[in-house]
Amino acid sequence: MLGSASASAQAYVGTWGTNAAQCRVDQSRQNAPLILSRNRYDQHEAHCTFASVQKTGSSSWRMRARCSVEGDRQAHTFDISVDGRTLTLRDGYGSRRLVRCR
Repeated sequence: MLGSASASAQAYVGTWGTNAAQCRVDQSRQNAPLILSRNRYDQHEAHCTFASVQKTGSSSWRMRARCSVEGDRQAHTFDISVDGRTLTLRDGYGSRRLVRCR
């Protein structure tokens, strides 16, 4: 079940990259930026649909997702927090800090 649709719950929605140059990379390329919508995660050949979104703080969320990564089906959990124009994403692979592209 997806969480509430309040304005603050949408703070993570947008395109995010490690820097301005990555923001200009096309999704067909390996170093593409991350695109988050209310219920999806897309980045190059990784595509996830959020099965649940739980608000864990004033600007943080936990997403449980069903993903296809280079054609391989996987389950992932993402912890996301937003501070201004910076998004921090934590998952089983570590932590990444990204900046809002637009």
